[in-house]
Amino acid sequence: MILRRLSQSLKQQSWTAIWIEFVLLVVGVFLGIQVANWNEQRVEDSRARAYLVRLQRDFNTDLQSIQRREEYWGKVVNYGKQAIHYVETGERVDGSAWKTVLAFYQASQIFQWFPADATYQEMRSSGELGLIRDQTLRDAMSRHYAGTASAAYLYAFQPEYRKIVRGLTPQLVADYIWAKCVRTLSPDQQYLLECDPPISDAEAQAVLDVYLRDPRLLPELRFWVANQGVALNIKYYKPILRDLLARAKAEAKP
Repeated sequence: MILRRLSQSLKQQSWTAIWIEFVLLVVGVFLGIQVANWNEQRVEDSRARAYLVRLQRDFNTDLQSIQRREEYWGKVVNYGKQAIHYVETGERVDGSAWKTVLAFYQASQIFQWFPADATYQEMRSSGELGLIRDQTLRDAMSRHYAGTASAAYLYAFQPEYRKIVRGLTPQLVADYIWAKCVRTLSPDQQYLLECDPPISDAEAQAVLDVYLRDPRLLPELRFWVANQGVALNIKYYKPILRDLLARAKAEAKP
């Protein structure tokens, strides 16, 4: 309509009307562009907040899963050291052959860890990391996930010791340990428990004697205990994740 009036004014050479209608046209175009930009920004802000909510969930998931692995791996290392002590000194755990057998077996347990990085990887692959306005947060996430990727082998390692000791353990004993000495509530909730012996002390000692006759067992156990000791440095991710979580919360505020 404005263009029609502008055209009519030009024919009539009504310059005042021409300028008014031209200004109205320019203002209308400008406002249209601004509204379009505003709508686009609103959509981007909505996507950014959705990502930030998911990132916060991932950070919290990692904090919980790391805490569980600290506790679990710490027990595995302790069991491993008890077993090594028996091999080196002949001293059984609390004087019990069964507790010593349990130490050998539980030292073979694994509880692999993979970071909850699905949201970050999705944003990275789709080129939407720029939706996060906080450059410090983007850089911190990049460093964190690069670090976890480089250490992935350590947290997912399956030791040769695991195969050796389980191959030497009687099936009755192994079944009992899984039924009574290990509790699994979910794939990310596993616990190692103390449990009563299913066999006599003499039978447990016979199992220990079998363990000691395999020359591969002690070197592989020492290696695995050392590996898990290094893996426990996973605790250093916790302050990083808490900082990421705080930044993501601040960024998500309207």
